[in-house]
Amino acid sequence: MKSWCHIVAVGFAALGAVGCVDKEKCDEAIRVTRDALSKDQPDIARQWRDRAWKICNDSEKTAPLDKEITDKEAEAAKKAADLAKGVATAAQQRMNQAQGVWLAFDKLPEKDHTLERLDAHRDTAARMSNGLPPEYAQQVETYNAQQYANRKASLPTPK
Repeated sequence: MKSWCHIVAVGFAALGAVGCVDKEKCDEAIRVTRDALSKDQPDIARQWRDRAWKICNDSEKTAPLDKEITDKEAEAAKKAADLAKGVATAAQQRMNQAQGVWLAFDKLPEKDHTLERLDAHRDTAARMSNGLPPEYAQQVETYNAQQYANRKASLPTPK
């Protein structure tokens, strides 16, 4: 009799370990986890997923959350990489435009290589850094300053 009671007690304990501790709180934790994912908050979703796992104690309910979280994190990482690539591309285009401004000055007839024209080209080239993130804007500004200084040094001296 003692062994039969022990088997029944172990069976009930095993059943209790598999099911939800509190179904209402389990459902709430799963709902809040998915809500955080829909708002692009994977860190909060992970916290609620951990809570769901503790409350639900049912991997069939929590395993899909893991996939949803990792998918959302991968999506966010891809968006961030795409955004960084887009910003870098835009910055390179601006640098190319600044180079074009300086090359346009170089193509002017020698008589038009004046300080006034050089200053006008500098002002045009300076606009190429507008709207760029600081690290890229600084690169364009440094390039423009160097190009301006080089050309200013080669201007004919007034008679």
